Amino acid sequence: MKTTQIAKYVFRALLGILFLCSATAKLVDIDSFEMYLFSFGWFSLGASYLLARLVIAAEYALGLLLIGNFYPRLAFWGSLAMLGGFSLFLAGLLLAGRQDNCHCFGEWVDLNPAQSLLKNAGMLALLLFGARMQPFRLKRKGLWLALAVLVPLATVLIVSPPDNWRYDAYARHALYNEQALQEALDTELLPASVADGGRVVCFYSLKCPFCKMSAQKLAVLRARGEFSDAPVIVIFGRGADTDTTAFFGETGLVPDEVHFIEPADFLRITNGSFPVLLVMQDGAVREAYNYRNLH
Repeated sequence: MKTTQIAKYVFRALLGILFLCSATAKLVDIDSFEMYLFSFGWFSLGASYLLARLVIAAEYALGLLLIGNFYPRLAFWGSLAMLGGFSLFLAGLLLAGRQDNCHCFGEWVDLNPAQSLLKNAGMLALLLFGARMQPFRLKRKGLWLALAVLVPLATVLIVSPPDNWRYDAYARHALYNEQALQEALDTELLPASVADGGRVVCFYSLKCPFCKMSAQKLAVLRARGEFSDAPVIVIFGRGADTDTTAFFGETGLVPDEVHFIEPADFLRITNGSFPVLLVMQDGAVREAYNYRNLH
C-alpha cells in the first residue's frame, strides 16, 4: 500500500473510531438520548425509541465500514450524509438558542450545539482527508456489508429493546406498596388532595436521574394532550435539599402541587424504587407507572 493510501486509511480509521465511540456513548445512556429526541415533540414516544436505536446502529455501521474499507465510496457518502444531517440539526438548535447537551457523545462529553458543530467540522476534515481511498481486497464483500449493517442493528435491539416492546412486562411489577399508600392517606401523611378526583401523583427524588427523565416525559406527554386533564401533584422524599427550582426548570414539568414527606414513608410507599406515578380516581389507584412504562 502506498504512503498516501496509508495516510488516507489512518484518517478514515480515526473517523470510524469516533463513530463507534459516539454510538457506544449514546447506547450506554440511551434513556437520556431517547428523552432528548422525544423532548422536541416531533415524534411519538415509540418512534423516539426506535429512532434513537436506528441512529446508534447507523453510527456503528459507518464506523465498521470506514475501518473495514471494503466499500469506501458507500462509507464516504454515508458518513457525509450523517455528518451533514447532524450539522443542519445542530445549526437549527443554535439558531433557536438551545445551549443544552446535544447528546452527540451521550452523557460522556457535554457538548452544546456550537461545540458539537466544531466537532463535526473536525470529523468532516478527517472524512475529506481520507477521500478516494482504494478498497481493500476482500472476498464476499456483499456478505460483509450485510453483517456490518445488520449485526449492529440486531445488537442494539437485543442489548436495549425499546420500552414499548415490554410495557406488559413492566406493568406486572409491583410499582408501589398499596397498604403503605392507604395508611399514608388515612393518617394524612399525604395531602388530602391526593384522594380527590382525577389526579396524577408523582413520587420523585430530587437526585434521581430517572425521576428527572420521568418528569420530562410527563411534561411532553401533557403538552401533547396525554394526562392533560388531571392536576399533577409531586411528592418528594424530604432530604437536605428541598429546592425544586432546578428540577422543574430542567424537566419542564409544571406541577399543581408540590409536597415533601419523610424519607421512610416515601420509601415504604414506593417500595424503595422510584419514580412512581399513580393516576388516582376518587382515592383509588386507577393506573400505576414507573419510568419505563409511562406512555
